[in-house]
Amino acid sequence: MRVRQAHLATALAGVLAVLVAAAGARAAPLEPVQLPRDHGAHPGFSVEWWYTTGHATTARGRRLFWFATIWTAPFGTVGRVNVVDLARDRVVLARQWDTPARPASGARDLVAGGLTIRWRPAGRFGRLSVDARVSGADRLRLTLVPQRPYALHGDHGIVRQGATGTSAYYSSTRSAATGALIRRGVRQPIRGLGWFDHQWGDFAAVPGALRWDWFACQLDDGRDLMVSQFLDAAGAPVPGLGQGTLVSARGRATAVGSFSATPSGRTIQPAGATATYPLDWRLRLPGAGLDLSLRAGARNQFVPMRILPSFWEGAADIVQGQPGACTVESVREAPAGGVAAAQGGVTGSPP
Repeated sequence: MRVRQAHLATALAGVLAVLVAAAGARAAPLEPVQLPRDHGAHPGFSVEWWYTTGHATTARGRRLFWFATIWTAPFGTVGRVNVVDLARDRVVLARQWDTPARPASGARDLVAGGLTIRWRPAGRFGRLSVDARVSGADRLRLTLVPQRPYALHGDHGIVRQGATGTSAYYSSTRSAATGALIRRGVRQPIRGLGWFDHQWGDFAAVPGALRWDWFACQLDDGRDLMVSQFLDAAGAPVPGLGQGTLVSARGRATAVGSFSATPSGRTIQPAGATATYPLDWRLRLPGAGLDLSLRAGARNQFVPMRILPSFWEGAADIVQGQPGACTVESVREAPAGGVAAAQGGVTGSPP
């Protein structure tokens, strides 16, 4: 295990060194987000990702949580899919793909091995498709149709990324998701609500820019909420770096003035993780009249990664406050101090 961790630490240090060098060489200015132009790839920046996630239900009423993400950087492209059966607390589909290829500028077909994420013009806001061919007949196929305008976070889509960095960031906060989960040749139709994030910038060298807690909630009253906070090396929120967006039931996005996101109960240190992750949270947004208690939908939602830092990504139920469902992402395995900190190691092994 120590040998594997040493190799992973060395690999991550190399990756970050490449990212930092690329960021220093380009230092490209971020422009306000413009859609549909910015649905495409931005290879002029050192970090970019397309992130889809959602809560879904099978025809028999079984609840699932899924995400499929593609990251790109100068070293290439990484894809990851994860599907969790919440009732059984079990990962039922998982795969990571690593490839040296990187999408061309403006590309809207993103491919990482067996994972493809596509954006296509259709209807008012376009649509996304996710196709993850895991192995044999195992597969996740989804179509996401945005139900409201995209939310541009921060100042016209430009947000703070850690203490001194910035990134471009927008979301489809509520999409109708339909498709199928295929396992061992058995096809299960699924449907639910999806969420889509697209983010890019030059921030690999910024201390703490890759350590955060992120919450995305879709409330039953039609509102959607995103809040995030950056973390220091001890896993505590960095004062003054929280940010968020509240989307009304009519689709109007406004910046969140102030909020608190506080662990409120159980924690877990998953196998292979160096950090401890909360399973219960309290989210308070006084300006929006929201006081939400969240509870993880399953314990087995830690995502081990190769090269990139492992992280927690999972469904959370709102057990008190305005009803709805949330996704919680917690990235605490990443080095807090840039490239030098990467020498301290990173855990995680392929699924």
